Amino acid sequence: MTDHPETLAPYRMPWRRDQMKQWAAVTPFLRYVPRNPLFLIGAAAVGVAGVLAWRNREKIASAASPMIDDARTKGQALIEDAKIKGEELIEQAKTTGEAVVAKARARRPAAAKTTTPDLH
Repeated sequence: MTDHPETLAPYRMPWRRDQMKQWAAVTPFLRYVPRNPLFLIGAAAVGVAGVLAWRNREKIASAASPMIDDARTKGQALIEDAKIKGEELIEQAKTTGEAVVAKARARRPAAAKTTTPDLH
């Protein structure tokens, strides 16, 4: 999909639009912030967590790499199992379909030849 402005316009975030549309999109959210300060507290908490994660990204990556490798090997095993089961199900469906077709052909009585009169 190409980045054509008219195609992607409905999916863009509000800050990609001009100023009037931007305020129209943000206004409903700003209306609830004074009544419920948890929005600001939550935003601050997410910001602090993001900064801490960014500063410790090497330590996090080194600690998480064994888990990621383990998940990768388990995922490959699951993919292989799913592939085998899928092939088995396809073969089973083929044999079942062939059996149903054979049964339907066996039940169908031979069509009696009827001659239609020639109308000229």
